[in-house]
Amino acid sequence: MIRLAVFCAFAAMVVMAWTRNINWDEFYFLSHVHANLDGRLDRPIQTVFVHGFSWLAWLSGHEVDQIATARLAMMGFFVGTCIAVHRIAATLTDEASADIAILAFVTSGFAIAHGASFRADPMAAGLLMGAVALMMTTRMQLVQFLAAAILCAFALLVTVKSALYLPVFVGVLLWRWDDRAVVLRCLIAGLLALVIAGLLFMWHASTIIVAEGADARGNLSEAARVTLGGSGILPRWPELSLWLMFSAGGMLLAGASLYVIENKRLRAIFILFALPLFSVVIYRNAFPYFFPFAVPPLMVAVALGAHYLRSTMLFKLALVLMLASGVIQSQRAFSEGNASQRATIDEVHRIFPEPVAYIDHNGMISSFERHGFFMSTWGIATYPAEGNPVFADLIIRNQPPLLLANRAELHAALRPETGDHRFLGLLPEDAAFLRKSYVHHAGVIWLAGQDVTLTDGVATTQLPFARRYRIESAGPVSVAGRIVSSGDVLSLDGGKTKISGPDGAKVRLIWNADAGLSQTQLP
Repeated sequence: MIRLAVFCAFAAMVVMAWTRNINWDEFYFLSHVHANLDGRLDRPIQTVFVHGFSWLAWLSGHEVDQIATARLAMMGFFVGTCIAVHRIAATLTDEASADIAILAFVTSGFAIAHGASFRADPMAAGLLMGAVALMMTTRMQLVQFLAAAILCAFALLVTVKSALYLPVFVGVLLWRWDDRAVVLRCLIAGLLALVIAGLLFMWHASTIIVAEGADARGNLSEAARVTLGGSGILPRWPELSLWLMFSAGGMLLAGASLYVIENKRLRAIFILFALPLFSVVIYRNAFPYFFPFAVPPLMVAVALGAHYLRSTMLFKLALVLMLASGVIQSQRAFSEGNASQRATIDEVHRIFPEPVAYIDHNGMISSFERHGFFMSTWGIATYPAEGNPVFADLIIRNQPPLLLANRAELHAALRPETGDHRFLGLLPEDAAFLRKSYVHHAGVIWLAGQDVTLTDGVATTQLPFARRYRIESAGPVSVAGRIVSSGDVLSLDGGKTKISGPDGAKVRLIWNADAGLSQTQLP
């Protein structure tokens, strides 16, 4: 029954790869792949993965299909993590207890929804747990030795947060301490991993032109400052509390194992295995996707608890909690569809069959060149403190005809009448320039242009940049000295343009798309 439940969870995750809402950083992850292929990638740190996913650009379809396919690859890493946990747990206990550990992992908080998402975490977890399994359960002969070193090297290249697994490897050394030859091989494998990672990183960095401020040292320093201790104690308590609720079954068994096992060394190892999860005390980026990365080592303790408590009521309660958590989380994840994202991207590609520059939060149109600062929670928080408006120069220099208001701050800047003050917001100068430069098309899609109301029958407007604009009005108006009707297209420069017509008339000048702008309804 346990393996059937795990298989059902795997099957649900495969289906969700195609149907579930795509998180903003999955789009951002994909945008690096396209940027590398187009020669636009400008930061070396944590982008080595692009070489392994360039094939995504060859797929038919658009960004949603590419990410769905990438999620299937991530599913492979997730299954690899499970296999590694099972191998370690079975070595310490038995097959049945190891099965319980896997059930606890796949039904733990956020694993079903985020365990196979297209980001660094599933890859790093699979690679690191594979290395841990080799070091903990084999003699570390030449093949295992090299495999462990390569797995660790790639994990470190994928994300520097792999360093959070350092206590786990200390625990592995403590477990193998009686066999000093294996301990020595493990240590040498770790050193070899650093050498391999360094060499591969230097090769990767040599293939791109690094932007100012995007060098490895600067990125690492900024990442450490932002993510470690910069936001107080338990900066992600809401996420942690949800994880604890959904992971109650597994944590009951893991906690109980500390009391039932008498081997002090094993107890110390389990504490070390729990330290990646305990980093949530100070780690700012412990968002839901972080937990399936941090908790796999701890699942070994679940197997020990299951082994010693299998005939108790506590074990039965834990099992019920695991199954209930899996069902509830699956239902929640299935309810978060990606239909609106797919429709939005379909419409963008219909309007712009060829890539154009654009502005958005996260690189949602990953095959296009995105402009603007990185609108993460930290980016939005620090940008106003600098006090320098950025969008006027950006728009004039890069002339992006497309803006996606897929971040609350962008929406609030373009729709100030909503009066939503829950968000930090853009600088007033930036918000005003965006409103002067873009008009709403559908959903989150805004196109270059301007809405004008004729006061006393005349108005002067200044478009963001020279292009062909379509006129939308209730009747004939004069634009730049030419009488035009709704639907006419004019080539206008970026200077001031005089518009005249009936008093109070509303005139829209909007970017003209060869595909035409149909009345599309998008959420």
